[in-house]
Amino acid sequence: MSSNAKIDRLSTEKIGKLLWEMASQTTFSLLVYAIYSITDTYFLSVGVNSLAAAGASIIAPVLIALGAVSTTVGAGGASVVSRALGEDNATKASRTVANTFLIFWAAALTITILGAVFIEPIVYLLGATDSIAPYAIGYGRVIFLGALTSTGFSAIIRADGNIRYSTAIWVIPVITNLVLSWLFVMVLHIGAAGAALATVIGQAVSAGMSLYFFFFHPNRSYQIKLPYFKPDWHLIGEVLLIGFPSLVKNLSASLLVIVTNNLLKLAGGDTALAVYAIVGRLYASLNMPQTGIVQGMQPLVGFNFGQQKFGRVQEAIRLSLSGSVLYGVFVLGLCLLFPAALISLLSTESAIIGAGQTALRLLALSYPLTGVVMITAASFQSIGQAKEALWLTLGGILLIKLPVLLLAAHFFSLNGIWAAEASSELILCLVSWVMLNRFWGKTPRMVGETDPETHIPAKQHRT
Repeated sequence: MSSNAKIDRLSTEKIGKLLWEMASQTTFSLLVYAIYSITDTYFLSVGVNSLAAAGASIIAPVLIALGAVSTTVGAGGASVVSRALGEDNATKASRTVANTFLIFWAAALTITILGAVFIEPIVYLLGATDSIAPYAIGYGRVIFLGALTSTGFSAIIRADGNIRYSTAIWVIPVITNLVLSWLFVMVLHIGAAGAALATVIGQAVSAGMSLYFFFFHPNRSYQIKLPYFKPDWHLIGEVLLIGFPSLVKNLSASLLVIVTNNLLKLAGGDTALAVYAIVGRLYASLNMPQTGIVQGMQPLVGFNFGQQKFGRVQEAIRLSLSGSVLYGVFVLGLCLLFPAALISLLSTESAIIGAGQTALRLLALSYPLTGVVMITAASFQSIGQAKEALWLTLGGILLIKLPVLLLAAHFFSLNGIWAAEASSELILCLVSWVMLNRFWGKTPRMVGETDPETHIPAKQHRT
């Protein structure tokens, strides 16, 4: 299938079929990553000890911050690229991709230098105890030095309609990472630093595949030329503005993890931090399919909005919400019924399994809710309404999640910390629902768009 045909499908084929195709492939990619994450934690927990797993978890805010940079340019760039391709403006799409590279390289180099120099004070700031700090330092130093490899721009590749390649750019590096993590930790006994080295090598494979796609892959919709790497400040501003909610969300999430680690250190010490390392990784991994639905939805929303096919935009959002909530209910049931079995996948220590069951059950209460918030923010971001996405992400974490976490920890100690996620997601879910209803009420269906039931071109009206 030609590149143009792949792009045209986004505006012609049934939304349900497209969403299933795109979300299933992105979900598959993320599930492969989830399997890696679980296995990597298992290697550290069993191959070294639970403190090593906690040390890697302490560095999680650093990985989130690196992800914030790549997600900012990826989400912002993908939104601009999707709309540019929808407007048949391949030159703008090419210039956008080139400028996203410039933004990422500048930010990643800065993070590498600062992190490598200040690694020791950073790990204590992140919540490490004296027992966990050596593992966190060994892991974190390697992660900082490999910051330049931490993106593959899969969101922009999906925006070009190349779903299979965007899947491969996740799966191949993750498999590489998984094999090397086993080799370095379980066979060569390099420890936490070995797990970090495997992560960086996997990232380097992803970055290399990204460069191949943008500059050498024959099946792409635009050609990136050397002059396009001249900074285009208007495009840079547009990418950063649209991607800013992702930056704020990820940096705020990083802050939330730092606060959580420090609260756990005060409330339960090494054991509580180790439980968070195990259960938190399990919780995030089980949430991957909801993230896959969001990533599969975004190109559909951005492209059809660029073509002013607002009915298709609404249908993509509605189907995504339904799928996310149904999955959330399913995985909540698993966590409530089989918490010990799930935790045993990552740890053989009885203390961790015993203490982790309550933590997992309380965290899992948020599963049916969190997808609503993610899809709402991603929808506004995909159509270029950065302000709404920013208010939901920034306000959600700083004005709702952090205060709820601090109050819950103060009044209910450890159980309050575990329950804070679901409590705050419930509030945010209600806010998201109001925002979506207002958006649907203001969006017209444009002349020329076919009614999905009668197949007759619909007249312009308010939905």
